[in-house]
Amino acid sequence: MNRAEYRSLLGQLPIKNPTAEDMARLCPHLTQEQAVEAFTTGSGYVACPPLRIRGAFQIISYRKEWVEKVKISRVKDGEEDASVTGNKNHPPRLQYAYASRTVRSYADGKPHGDLLTEYQYMKEAMAFAEANWGDELILDDWESVVSFYVQDPTDLVNDRYHRDYPRTKAVLYVTLSRDLNKIINDHSKPESVLFDEAIAQMTLDDHVWNELKGGRGGFTEFNCAHCGAGLLLSSCTGCGHRFRDDHFRSGWHTPLSPKMVAFLRESGHEFAIDPEVAWEKER
Repeated sequence: MNRAEYRSLLGQLPIKNPTAEDMARLCPHLTQEQAVEAFTTGSGYVACPPLRIRGAFQIISYRKEWVEKVKISRVKDGEEDASVTGNKNHPPRLQYAYASRTVRSYADGKPHGDLLTEYQYMKEAMAFAEANWGDELILDDWESVVSFYVQDPTDLVNDRYHRDYPRTKAVLYVTLSRDLNKIINDHSKPESVLFDEAIAQMTLDDHVWNELKGGRGGFTEFNCAHCGAGLLLSSCTGCGHRFRDDHFRSGWHTPLSPKMVAFLRESGHEFAIDPEVAWEKER
């Protein structure tokens, strides 16, 4: 098995009513008997091979079948006049949990906010990855991690959870060799250039991202999927399209860097306005 094949298996989660074969397939480092016992006894959280970081591991959990009590109330003229109570069955399922690290995943040999919890078969999981795709594993030698939400203010979402909300087209996960705040306060060059100089890793894969960030608290920024510029609270600093302030974003002016734009384009994203316009404005 190679890394791409294992990532494809993780993409099948969650699996309802998993069989013993399902459990074994997602744990190529274990026998079928070991996999079934690990998932169905104890906490149900099992370490699985890492995708990118040496000394890390992915974690899959098993949730047993459970029954939920459901009560639906009907209100008439401001008063409850009837209710219906019933049961909702939730079948057992395998589901993705998160990723975790060991100290040896860091180039400096020190933890960076990690809990460093022991999980079932973590040594076997890491050994399996080393044996099968060890040449694709790396150590963590970066300073900070940032999630860039690439959202389109020309395509607004209106549903039960959002009102005039720019649609998220991609989430680009980036690791940097410098602290984000130091880059922002540098001012020796345009910030997009400083970002390019500091980029260590980039991915659109949230499973890989869970390994890359380790125990750090990450930063979150928002950029325009239409032109690449930074998004303010309720408008784009580049193309000027407006949207509703959701009171979550802090807003900034920095456009996506050239390396970020190239990575997104290689992944299939198209900008309606060339980000060069935003870079020229930044310069």
